[in-house]
Amino acid sequence: MARLFFASLITFGILVGMVIGVILAAMVAAGEVNLTVAIALTVVINLLIWLISPWLSDLTLRWFNQLEFLDDGTVKERYPGIHQLIHQVAGDYRFKAPRIGFIPDRNPTAFTYGLLRGNARIVVTQGIFEFLSEEEQRAVVAHELGHIVNRDFILMTMAGMLVQILYQIYAVLVRSQRTSSSKEGNKLAIIGFVALIGYYIGIYLLLYLSRTREYLADAFSASRVEPRHLASALIKIAYGIVAIEDTEATQSLLRSTRHLGVIDVKNARYTGLLAESTVANPGAAAEAMLFDTYNPWAALVQLNSTHPLTGRRVAHLGEIAKAKGQGFADYDVEAAAARVHLDRGKLWRQFLGELLLLVAPLLFGLVAGIMGAWQLAPAAIALGVLATLPLRYPFRTPKAATVMALMGDPGASPIRGQPVRLEGKAIGRVHPGFIAGEDVIFQDKTGLMAVDFRSMLGLIGNLFAGWKRVPKHLDQAGEATGWFRRSMGGYLILRELNTTAGALKAKPFFWQVVLSLIVIVGNVIVVAGG
Repeated sequence: MARLFFASLITFGILVGMVIGVILAAMVAAGEVNLTVAIALTVVINLLIWLISPWLSDLTLRWFNQLEFLDDGTVKERYPGIHQLIHQVAGDYRFKAPRIGFIPDRNPTAFTYGLLRGNARIVVTQGIFEFLSEEEQRAVVAHELGHIVNRDFILMTMAGMLVQILYQIYAVLVRSQRTSSSKEGNKLAIIGFVALIGYYIGIYLLLYLSRTREYLADAFSASRVEPRHLASALIKIAYGIVAIEDTEATQSLLRSTRHLGVIDVKNARYTGLLAESTVANPGAAAEAMLFDTYNPWAALVQLNSTHPLTGRRVAHLGEIAKAKGQGFADYDVEAAAARVHLDRGKLWRQFLGELLLLVAPLLFGLVAGIMGAWQLAPAAIALGVLATLPLRYPFRTPKAATVMALMGDPGASPIRGQPVRLEGKAIGRVHPGFIAGEDVIFQDKTGLMAVDFRSMLGLIGNLFAGWKRVPKHLDQAGEATGWFRRSMGGYLILRELNTTAGALKAKPFFWQVVLSLIVIVGNVIVVAGG
């Protein structure tokens, strides 16, 4: 705990120091008030957004995600364990108990937002009560309470504002140097360049700060509920390793409670216990952690994420449990590596090959330049995009797979897709309750996986599909085919979803092909005509 608080403090301090240093240097060089005005406006706008954001979030979540706030009596009656936890924490830290919002979607998700401790909201989905046991539910809510207790709303807002200020300094100085004398303009350009570098560094510092706050919220949860419960909840939510009996009784329960916006506490506890059986075998969870532990992509994936890798969070919770002398499942990642005959050298060779695949289009352009055809560099880059498509989206016949098997593959990649076929059904949306959400959560007999739908019509096509086409496929048995990739979690880039309601086809690389061809033809015409 102390180490994480120290890391947060140092990171925030670096951001503050970096901003103050650049501001002072810029003011000395510019001798103008434009910079002061820009910074003041940034602060005022961020303050206004911070003040209205909770109510704005309430409105948008109600309109687009079917959010319903539950009164305190309803929470106490239906979820007594969660009610007791919330009021106990609120009493201990002397703030008003947060409001509880509910979204009727089977994607297990929880989040919190607000201004201060006293007006926070905690939002949970139907999936939290369907797939998690009662203690796991309490652990997840305790994690969200940790964000409230630690005042993460304020800290992250201030940190984000500091990063924005750096960009404002860059933008103002770039404009100022154009109208300044040569000597003064050079000074402004240098300071502006430093501010821009600071801005990009600040983004990664902000992400790192966010990850430390997640660890602190995990630690807070572990102080209220045994760490093993949050660990098993994370495995279910992040890795999708859950298995719930799809019986008529379960389906009847979901149908009968859907109009209420909540699931009855007794039945919610029952369905959660069904899901608990998956974590009884920690070997499967340990295999899902192999990517986080050994794949070279994992560190890069985490670098660009607000959350730590799930495997590392589980390990952190294990350390807390050990220090407290509490029970914790044996997620033996080393044993899992031996079991699958993991070859670290092969993982590194694959990583380097995929890095090459990632930069291949730029290399095509570089080769064109080296050959003296710089004018055709755009066409060469576009040709590189087309050449790498079959490697990123292999066109071979999809293999039958399961969520658990895919998540247990340490060699999974965020770049090169694996053509696979999953059998099961879409049970909810990736963005819980969003009425125009095109991406869905697909459930097979071993777990849950996000399915990424990409329309050939872009954003408009995605929204239309989410609004009109996706709903008829929800809760319908069928199969999803596409390309599996792995980043913070696993996901399937959809090629086709076939259910009893019909077929939903996607065109994930349509625009890459079209735009590349346009660039090639256009570039050749321009060069030939010049």
